[in-house]
Parts: sequence; structure tokens; C-alpha cells
Amino acid sequence: MSQISVPSHFDYRMEVQVQNADIRSATVIGGIFVSHVTYATLIPLVDKVFDGFLEHFSWSKSNIAGANIIVPKLEVDYRSEAREGERLDWQVAVTNLGNKSCDLIFFATKIPEREEVAIVKVSLVFYDYKARKTLEIPKEFREKFSE
Repeated sequence: MSQISVPSHFDYRMEVQVQNADIRSATVIGGIFVSHVTYATLIPLVDKVFDGFLEHFSWSKSNIAGANIIVPKLEVDYRSEAREGERLDWQVAVTNLGNKSCDLIFFATKIPEREEVAIVKVSLVFYDYKARKTLEIPKEFREKFSE
């Protein structure tokens, strides 16, 4: 099993409070009741932070520096539970800039204790839906996030 590395530098930060809609509840073996963010509810939280990241740079999912994207891969390493009412500090880093693709690393920790909740790697491929082909990473994007 691969483990996603935490970058040393982040390009964006956003605080999100875990809402009731972000959790799932169940009674598990032994009769214990659990209620926390799950695989089914973490991805919408990542998507919310992704939207915030894009808006911060005056982009949207349909126009990232003049291009569209596809998301061919998403990996998640869960580190601890997050419950309703807890505040999460989400940090985003752009990594692995290639010719036509890159990765976004989303790192969530609890506020104020800094306990790691999850680290998520989202692979982006820049894409032209009309021509149905991949594109070079736009110059504006590359210049913002080149190391």
C-alpha cells in the first residue's frame, strides 16, 4: 500500500467545519455507535476545498488558466476520524508538474490540535474536450506552481 507524502510547502489553505451532512453514523460490531467523516463524505469535502483553491486563483473547474481538466486518479490516506463540529485546516500543494499533468495534495488536520485527519492526492490531466485530447499544462498555471 502506498503512502502519500506530506509536502514541505503548500500553495493554499482553507478552514472547513465538519457539518452533519459530512458524517455517517453506524452501530458497529460490539454495539459501539460511531459517527465521523467516511470515504463517502471525504471526497465532497476535498471537492469543496478544490473549489476554494481554484477561486483563490480566479479559476474554475471549467477554466483553469484557459484549460479543462480530467481527474484520472484519486488516492486517500486516512489518518484519524473527524467528527461533526470539528474544524479542519486544509492545505493544498501542487506537485509533480509534468508536461500535461500534475498532482494536487490535500492535507487535513484538526484545529487546534494539528492531529492529521487525511491526506489526499488528486491527479489532474489538462484536457481539451472539444478536440478530445490532452493539453500541455497552461503557462500561467505552470508559472504559479513551478518549484
